[in-house]
Amino acid sequence: MIIARNILLIFLALLLQASWIDTLAIFDIVPDMVIIVLVFIGITRGQIEATILGFLSGLLIDIYNPGTGLGINALANSLVGFGVGYSRVGIVSEDIQVQAAILFAATLLHDVIFFVFSLDPIKILSIG
Repeated sequence: MIIARNILLIFLALLLQASWIDTLAIFDIVPDMVIIVLVFIGITRGQIEATILGFLSGLLIDIYNPGTGLGINALANSLVGFGVGYSRVGIVSEDIQVQAAILFAATLLHDVIFFVFSLDPIKILSIG
């Protein structure tokens, strides 16, 4: 039952991310609903479920937006889900400041992975 709830949360986050989330922009900064839901799943359910749902959500994002390269979001979201789920063992995550720090670290990790793997090495190494 909890797994079905988490799958529905992921699909709801994907639907909101693709359609309605731009209205919540503050100074052109838009929240990433999928990462927020993945952090919630990682904190509450652990690394296995968060990794699988992270891969699923990332693959669906890559299919919806193929211009970024197929698999980059799947890799980034699965690593974020694994990292958050793995860190829940050693961190007491009932405090709101700790949850905010985990969310910040997860977003930073996702963006760094996405940036590194979406670079075009030929364009960077070419001169002129």
